[in-house]
Order: sequence, then C-alpha cells, then structure tokens
Amino acid sequence: MSRLTLTLIVCLSAVAIPAQEPVSSGAAGAVGAQLQEIGKLIDAGKIELARARLKDTVASHGANSETWFLEARLLFNERQFNESLKMLERSFALNKGDANVYLLSGQNWVVLDRLDLARPFFEQAVQLAPKDPTMHYHLGRYFYTAQRFALAERAFRSTVALDPASSKGYDNLGLALEAQHKDEEAVAAYRKAIALTEQQEIKNEWPCLNLAKFLLDRDQHEEALSLANQAHRMNPQSAQVMFVQGKALHKLGKDAQSLEALQRSIQADSGFAESHYLLGRIYLKQGRKQDAQRELELFQEIKKREEKKGGAMAPAARR
Repeated sequence: MSRLTLTLIVCLSAVAIPAQEPVSSGAAGAVGAQLQEIGKLIDAGKIELARARLKDTVASHGANSETWFLEARLLFNERQFNESLKMLERSFALNKGDANVYLLSGQNWVVLDRLDLARPFFEQAVQLAPKDPTMHYHLGRYFYTAQRFALAERAFRSTVALDPASSKGYDNLGLALEAQHKDEEAVAAYRKAIALTEQQEIKNEWPCLNLAKFLLDRDQHEEALSLANQAHRMNPQSAQVMFVQGKALHKLGKDAQSLEALQRSIQADSGFAESHYLLGRIYLKQGRKQDAQRELELFQEIKKREEKKGGAMAPAARR
C-alpha cells in the first residue's frame, strides 16, 4: 500500500470488501457479545486467544467493521502498524462514524513517527465522541508528544472535567502544566493524581514518579526520595523508578545507597542511559576512573542509538 493511500484514510469512500450476509437480531446480539469478549481479551493482553476467537467469529458470521477494527487492534499490539492501518481502512469503509477507528489510526501514525499525519485522526475522534474522556486524553498525549503544551493542557483539562476520577488525566495535566512552568498548578495536579491512585488502589507509579522528578529539579530531595520509594512499592521492577531513587540518594550525599539503586536500575534495564551516566559520575567522584569510563561510554552508545530512532517522537525533555 502506498503512503498516499494510507494518508487518505479519512477521504476513502469505499474499499473492496465481501458483501455481508443479513444477520438476524438474535444472532447479531450473540455476535456482538462475542466481539466484546474479544475486545476484553485484547485489553488483557491475551492476543493469541483473541486472534483465535476472532478467526472463529469471522468464519461463522463474516467480516464487518468491528471485526476489521479488532484485527487492527491485534496487529497494533503485535507492532505491525502499517498492516493495522490497512485493517482500519476496511473498517472505515463500512462505518465512518466510529471514533475508535480514528483514535487507533492516530496511534499507529504516532508510533510510525509521523506526528504530522496523526493529528487529524485524534481531532476527528474527539469531534465524533466529544463526551468520551478517552478521546480527549489521547489528543492530549498527542499534543504533549508534539510539544504543544498549551493544547495538551486544554485536552487534559477536558479529560478530567469529563472524568474527575481519572488519575492519568491529572498526572498528564501535571506534565503539561510543568512544561509551561506553571509549577503550583502542576504540583496540585500531581497530588490529585496520587490521591486518586490511592483511593482507587491503582498500582500506577507514574504520578509519584513525576512529582518526585519535579521536586528533584527544585532541590526538594527528601520528599522526592519519599515519593520515589512510594513509586518503587507500586512497581519494584521499574528501572526509571530506581534511577530516581539513586539520584535522590546521591543528592542527599548517600552515595553507597545510590550506587545500589543505580546498579539495580541497570539490572532491570541495561538500556536505561541515565543510570549509566549517574553511576559513571559517582565512580569518577570516588576515583574509580576505569569503572567511570565504562559507564560513561555505555551512556554515549545508548544515546547514539536513541538519536537514530529519534525524530518527532522524542518526548519533551524534563527541565
């Protein structure tokens, strides 16, 4: 498929698809229940089982816009993004009013590093489902990735207005506010996100981690460490959480503990560049020049690989 064809998904009026047989109301209800169950399997990450169920459903009842959309979701999860877009074209040809089709199209373009093509899909998803906080949330994520922070803020404010219990909405609102140097509002948004995760007993380390990073940048090291420790309890396998713990400990002059946290971070993810860099700096401070050189060289190698992948997808750097 040509890039032009993919770009013009929203302009397509038809795609060659086999005609569907009429389905009775009872059968339609049963098929609808099957498709909902397949969607839940995809949400749960049970991709092979979802694909098998979808294949059986299509074999029994034929393809329709929803089956094409579910196939696109499966392909997206399998990182076959161009193939996912092809399935979305087929779904779109049968139903031009499904906001989820536009949303997934935009997500495909984002991971394909084509933010210029993604924006219209996210905006159309919001137009089709203006009361759905999920659509506003993903539009906000798009704008944040594109470093359009004021527009991201507006989208996240719409998210939390529609869903006041959205911890992710408040967390990302905090990121957008921080990027605009609206510090007091950013802290309030982060703390609201943390409170919601606690109330809902959600294991999501990001609100604590984002506020910890914010406070580290403002030399509030004790509270930053406390928040990083809280994030670690939620996700003890996160290399980024252990890096923030290590950085906070280093700022507090506890280099022995910092080294342990950074080494655990690298064990969890050897490709997390910042841990190598800080570890190298601490080794250098301790006079361990050979160890420092090794870590700093690893840092440079990882950053070079990241730069090759970079482009428009590179997120805004934290101050």
